[in-house]
Amino acid sequence: MVEPSDDVAPQPRSVAEAGSRRLEPRVLVVGGVALAVTLAAGIGIGTLIGARTPIGEGTTADTAAPSTPGPSTTTTPPTSAVAATTSPPPLPTPTVAAYGTPTKDDFRLKVKVLRKQCFGSAGCNVDFRVDVTYTGAELDPSTTYEVTYQVKGAEDPIVNTFEVTGSSASVESEESTSTARSGDRLTAVVTSVSEY
Repeated sequence: MVEPSDDVAPQPRSVAEAGSRRLEPRVLVVGGVALAVTLAAGIGIGTLIGARTPIGEGTTADTAAPSTPGPSTTTTPPTSAVAATTSPPPLPTPTVAAYGTPTKDDFRLKVKVLRKQCFGSAGCNVDFRVDVTYTGAELDPSTTYEVTYQVKGAEDPIVNTFEVTGSSASVESEESTSTARSGDRLTAVVTSVSEY
């Protein structure tokens, strides 16, 4: 009986044994496909990355031709749509208040007697105040008007003034006069109005 030695060349395998080795080309094909997919994905990622990095002076990948073969395209965002959505709304036009200019007919004056001392039929000493009522259009609060008035019914004529600014009047709190008779009544009228 001959014993096998280590020097003997290996015998060829049967077809059944060799079948397990035939899978090797398939593994290569599947590996090749995986490599192709990886390369394609790498090119796609490279294109995306390249689209965000500058290509040259004054241009970017957004405006450059694509690296893959095909028609060249350029994309720019529509400026009219952006401008329409980012412009602020128009400011309202300020309204200017229309102020009136007072005339002497816009004032009603009333003499309020504070104290009265009479001397029989000889006459009286009278302390009074003039109350002012304005009936005209609204006045500008930044403008002052000087109103001149005359008090009638006194022994000697009285002419005085007061100031009006906006809706307030600066009138003397008390004035004095004398009448010729005890029955004389004091009245006041505006004689002129001027801007101060």
